[in-house]
Amino acid sequence: MKNLKFLLLAAALLAGGASAYADNSTLSALSKSSAQLSIPAATASDASSTPLKKASSGGSYFDNCTQNDALMPGSDFSPHIDDAVRTQAIKDLLTKIANCESLPYSQDGVVNDNREGQMPQEAAGYYHEFTLIVPGRQTGDGTTQVVIGGQTYTTGTMQSARGPERIIIGANNEIYYTMDHYTTFLRLTIVP
Repeated sequence: MKNLKFLLLAAALLAGGASAYADNSTLSALSKSSAQLSIPAATASDASSTPLKKASSGGSYFDNCTQNDALMPGSDFSPHIDDAVRTQAIKDLLTKIANCESLPYSQDGVVNDNREGQMPQEAAGYYHEFTLIVPGRQTGDGTTQVVIGGQTYTTGTMQSARGPERIIIGANNEIYYTMDHYTTFLRLTIVP
C-alpha cells in the first residue's frame, strides 16, 4: 500500500500537481525517495521535426495530423510504376494523407511496427500504414503482376475489400509500398 501511495504521489508530482495532494513532509519524503525512480529523460531525437507526428505504439496518424505538403504527389514516383491506375491510386491516397482527410477503414493511419524488418528499424510509432485501394480490384480477385523500376512483382490476392496493398509512411516522410501484404516493401520517392 505504501508503494502504491508513493507511485500515485510520484505521478502527481511529475504532472505538476502534487502540492494539491500532499503536505510538505510527504513531498519531502517523496523527493528523497524519487532518487530511486528511474525515469528516462526526453532527448532531442524523441521529437519529430516533420509535420507527420509520431504516435504512441497504439495511436493513429490522424490523432495529431497536420497538413503535410512533403507527401503531396508530383509527376511520378521513383522507381517508376508501369501501371497508370495503381500510380494514380497511390497519388490519390498520398493527397488524402497529406491533407488529413478521412479514409474508409479504421485501420488507416495505425502504427506499423515493422514486424517483418523490411524497412529501417526505428522507434515505436515511427511508421503508419494506409490501405491502398486499386480501382477495378474486387474481393476474390487473384494475384496480378506489377512492373516497378523494370522488375515484375506479384500482388497478393484480394481476400477482403481492403486487399493486400498498403502504403507505409515514416515520420520523416518516407514512403514504402507493399503490394503483397507485407512480404515485399519498396521505397518510393516522389518525383516533382
